[in-house]
Amino acid sequence: MAEIFICYRRDDAPGYVRALMTEMKHSVGSQQVFLDMEDIEAGSNFVSIIEDALSHCEVLLVILGPQWLTSTNHLGQRRLDDPNDFVRLEIVTALRRNIPTIPLLVENAKMPSEDDLPPELKPLARLQGLPLSHLHWDDDISRLFRAIERVTEEPKLSRLYSQAMTELNEGRWQDALSSFQAIESARPGYRDVAERMSPLSELAQGIVRLGPAPRGWRNAVARFPVLSMIAVSILPNVLAAVFNFRYNWEAIVVPMRQRVEQAENLFQISAAIVNGVGFTLGLALFAYLARPVSLALRQVAQGGAAGLEDLKAVRERCLKLGHFAAVIGVALWAMAGPVYPLMIGTMELPDYVYFIASLALSGVIAATYPFLGVTWLCTHVFCLPLIQPGTTSLADETELERVERWNWRYLLLAGVLPMLAITLGIVLSRSDLAATYILLGALGLGGLAGFVLAIRLFKSIQSDLAVLKQAARQSSAKLKRPTPLPTSQPATANCP
Repeated sequence: MAEIFICYRRDDAPGYVRALMTEMKHSVGSQQVFLDMEDIEAGSNFVSIIEDALSHCEVLLVILGPQWLTSTNHLGQRRLDDPNDFVRLEIVTALRRNIPTIPLLVENAKMPSEDDLPPELKPLARLQGLPLSHLHWDDDISRLFRAIERVTEEPKLSRLYSQAMTELNEGRWQDALSSFQAIESARPGYRDVAERMSPLSELAQGIVRLGPAPRGWRNAVARFPVLSMIAVSILPNVLAAVFNFRYNWEAIVVPMRQRVEQAENLFQISAAIVNGVGFTLGLALFAYLARPVSLALRQVAQGGAAGLEDLKAVRERCLKLGHFAAVIGVALWAMAGPVYPLMIGTMELPDYVYFIASLALSGVIAATYPFLGVTWLCTHVFCLPLIQPGTTSLADETELERVERWNWRYLLLAGVLPMLAITLGIVLSRSDLAATYILLGALGLGGLAGFVLAIRLFKSIQSDLAVLKQAARQSSAKLKRPTPLPTSQPATANCP
């Protein structure tokens, strides 16, 4: 029940006022009812307290007795004609603020006509009054409470609905969901609330598994985003480097020993230099590219506000980090291909081709997993905090759809390239050493295990992208706000 303000004249049917006050306190509690004779202490500013009470009330009850319309002051003037009359001030204030007003007719009083009232009070005459009599007291009180519930709930729900729509149009979808839930709890089936709540509730459930967490691995990853992405990027490249070293050793270097002195030592030195320089350069470049994302995540976590364009650029950078990790890896592997033959020295043309091809192919294989790993971390943990209310646009959805397409391509590479590498290794191999075929078999098993992991990452990324697209859509500020539906009750309601 809403806060209720009782407007009355002390010399006009005071017994009804006291009885009504008792009923109200019993039904809704004394804190929900304002009556000036009890709630204003001696020496208080009457006007200020009345203004404050009316600013918080949800319904005004005007008790109209036989003398209400004709009551005069000590000068014989009608009180309603006095602009400073408290009863008049209370009613005028309520009417101006569109506070629902219910006239209560006691002792057979009649509703005044507009001609009987000052201009500011004329709207009161257009309201339908409720009779209140001792003879039918219980029934009249029941009707009054039903009327109060009806005229106070609708304006409140209408205001809450308007607030929810404003929140929704400003991209504050979580606040809008809370407002819609409050409306649905108060009155199920109100307007189109259930329809609007459905996608928001689905989104709220979806984001539970995304973003930083209070504890656990997502918390650790969110605290050290660059290190986390470097870890998932470097591991497949290290494994690929170890395999490539062993394979080239068995397939190329060992057969070269008869033709090139110190071939083994030169290969080992070359591998140390190439890997040392390549890994350092790659990690430094990736850390540089990922730094803006790390800084933005830290700023958001600390409650800082980033600009619209800044967040847009950071979100775009975050979604591209997986692709950057893959491109950096492929580029460094490809550049390493010609370096090995040059550092080792005299080699035959097939050795050059085989060396370059093996490193390039290993690089492409290794690049698929950094993309999947880094992109998974970005979509699963890093992106959601960067989607702030009112900062997204259609461009964000376009970028997320582009990541979806990349995800499919890298999954295809993860499945095809290991098999292609094994086939080429068998067909082009110039060595019949069993170790070569053992390594190719290990590549096959590793490729199969990697493909199973790639499928799991792929599915998780696709699921995350679907949630992020919905979050981006709901977090965008709409240029046009829909006009709220008309309320079913006027702000100053007629009471049957």
